[in-house]
Amino acid sequence: MLNMRKPILSLVGLLAVVSLVGCQQAEGKKGNSKELSQEQIIDKGLQAFEHLKDGEIKLESKIERKFSEPTSDGDTHAVYTLTFEGSFELKPVRVRGLYTNNGTSQEEYYDAFHEYSRPKDSSEWEMFSYSQENKQPVGVNQEAIRFFQTQKDKFEVTKKKDQYVLTYKSKDVNHLLEPNNAVLQGPVPIGVSYFENSEGSYQIDLIVSKENLTPLGVTYTCTSNSSFAKEKLTCKITYSKQNTGVQVEVPEAVEKLGGI
Repeated sequence: MLNMRKPILSLVGLLAVVSLVGCQQAEGKKGNSKELSQEQIIDKGLQAFEHLKDGEIKLESKIERKFSEPTSDGDTHAVYTLTFEGSFELKPVRVRGLYTNNGTSQEEYYDAFHEYSRPKDSSEWEMFSYSQENKQPVGVNQEAIRFFQTQKDKFEVTKKKDQYVLTYKSKDVNHLLEPNNAVLQGPVPIGVSYFENSEGSYQIDLIVSKENLTPLGVTYTCTSNSSFAKEKLTCKITYSKQNTGVQVEVPEAVEKLGGI
């Protein structure tokens, strides 16, 4: 009996080794299937932003200006620190949240056509027409995403532990940045000013998760050097509760003003 056990134990051990190797190979194949090329990451990452429907958003922005000549107030240097925290829907566009500019807060609501605001402790809403399109603070607007889809070969991908960063850069002020400023910087509360025949740079980072390419956030890093001023912008946007059915409540007073 004792002699029979040795072959049996050897067979069991062999089967265990074969099973372990098979599992490791299967896991290796599974892992390899998740490895995307840079082109696939760019393509699927842009699609993820295109299909973003709703969520919560947090925006932190800082712009510094050094004026060539003193302003009417005698200033030669200004720093604007702005934040926005709220919720959004993109189809149709609705955004509502708390906007803070250098310590002064007010509630904001945006639809496709107008901006509405009220002081933090007030019940009175005011309606304003947009000075330019795409001003809703949604991180990056859909028109910009459609443009980036024509520029896929100009994107760079940085792989981090649990995310991909898709980076687009340009210094073409005359042909790209100045004519398309409203699209490229639209969701930024205060952006840099690009002027024809001046110097400037633009960088946007679109951040998606590695696991399922969910949009996680956007960052802007922009500069401008013109006869008006030297400007530098940094803006960071973070998303949460993406595509979970978040609904933006339209203020009653806004509905009476004709908002949607």
